[in-house]
Amino acid sequence: MRLPAALAIVTALGLVAPFAMADTYTSCRGWQVDSTTRQLPPCPDRPNCVTGRWALPGPVSVSALLAAIDAEPRSRIELVGEHILVASFRSRLFGFVDEAVFLLSPTGEVDYRSSACSGYYDFGVNQRRMSRVADRLARTTVANPDNR
Repeated sequence: MRLPAALAIVTALGLVAPFAMADTYTSCRGWQVDSTTRQLPPCPDRPNCVTGRWALPGPVSVSALLAAIDAEPRSRIELVGEHILVASFRSRLFGFVDEAVFLLSPTGEVDYRSSACSGYYDFGVNQRRMSRVADRLARTTVANPDNR
């Protein structure tokens, strides 16, 4: 069973506290976030990093965001908190790693930052991935507004 599916089951059972997950995540670029982080790390002056905000029609749950990320191939959840989620994505051909940080607000906004761990230019890969995750999340919240 993949980690997000397991986390969804654990969350549904109300067993989030005992679930073993890292308390702090250190990125490939050296910045750190933890479950209390309320601000995205800044993007370096490189085109392989994107940031933005999705305004959705209501509150978004961590489990809905997990499902939207889990649909991405070669995704891995690195950190889960009440309002933060960190994921990494590995490219199919060369195994390059991209990292993404998501901050959820109670009003339905999701701030995100996604960046390549290596190189300078990513040919728009991070932006396209964030668009796909946003589309999945929007469909989930519109199709099932009670499952946020």
